[in-house]
Amino acid sequence: MFSISYARILLYGFFTYAAIFMLWSLLSAYGLAYGWGAQTISYSLTALVVFGAVRSLGLDSFAFAFRCGVIWTIMHIVLDAMYVIPAAGPAALLAPFVWIGYAIVFFTPAVVVCYGKIRWG
Repeated sequence: MFSISYARILLYGFFTYAAIFMLWSLLSAYGLAYGWGAQTISYSLTALVVFGAVRSLGLDSFAFAFRCGVIWTIMHIVLDAMYVIPAAGPAALLAPFVWIGYAIVFFTPAVVVCYGKIRWG
């Protein structure tokens, strides 16, 4: 039976949020936050950061990976509400690219576990 503390899950969720937030801050600081190139880089790095978190946690259960995806997505939405809304207003959370990012955070843990089961047995 797979067991992991929820404190570690929350910690990794915060680290993934911080990494993604820093990426967008960096792109915004240099005027590179918009356009297909920036979005492609952001989505790829979002998936890569979440992939790293899933692999670091050693998740091997689809159900547990799904729970991590739910927890991390809720956590990212709450943190965006705390940090982004005061600076950019609530309209910032309604942009489609933000919700695509949330979808990547939601689905990536389950995809990584499924891929791992197929690839690594």
